Amino acid sequence: MVEGIHFAELRDASLFRNLSDEVLVELANSCRYRELHAEEQLFAQGEDSDALYVLKEGQVHILRSYPDGEQVILTTESPYYIVGELSLLANQLRTGAVVAVSDCELLEISRDDFEAICHRHPEVAVQVMEYLGQRLYRMNLMVREHALGNVAARVATLLLLMVSDDAEQILNDVRVSRLARAAATDADKVQRVLNTWRDAGYIDVSQRTVQILDLQAIEALAG
Repeated sequence: MVEGIHFAELRDASLFRNLSDEVLVELANSCRYRELHAEEQLFAQGEDSDALYVLKEGQVHILRSYPDGEQVILTTESPYYIVGELSLLANQLRTGAVVAVSDCELLEISRDDFEAICHRHPEVAVQVMEYLGQRLYRMNLMVREHALGNVAARVATLLLLMVSDDAEQILNDVRVSRLARAAATDADKVQRVLNTWRDAGYIDVSQRTVQILDLQAIEALAG
């Protein structure tokens, strides 16, 4: 077992939280101790994913580089964050680089050791499935929240798609509930957007009829 690490400490890492002491002991016995100095890179974007890591102490940046040379800090993580697990589990190249913000201590588990433990203890594979499911669920929520923040652009786009060809730009039988479903948001948000545009003089709303008064403004809102 890695010196100074008790198997129970692995339970603080979300991927291992619900595993038995027996499995945690095996995982701890398979760990290799790693140290990183501040600004030192753990791995680079595009490298093979041959291990996952548990950040015991310190902080790391997760960085993503783009073809135009731009580099973006996606997130900054603290103990007991699991590093590099998604690319390892998907058997894909690293999607980003990991760089130490401060001096760090990590536990490294190789792909071979982790897969061997999964074969010996099926409950680890079940835990991995639950972990990935939770990550996907949170990601879906984040995507939805991002989309909700852009309600105005999506409603403006819908109005432009619906607009008639006549000079008056009049839309008949416009139902807020239908706009809300098409925009993947709730009716109250759509109604507030329409009210704001009415007050600004962009549209006129009368029951289920919407008249676009300022087409350029709506086009600008749609992006």
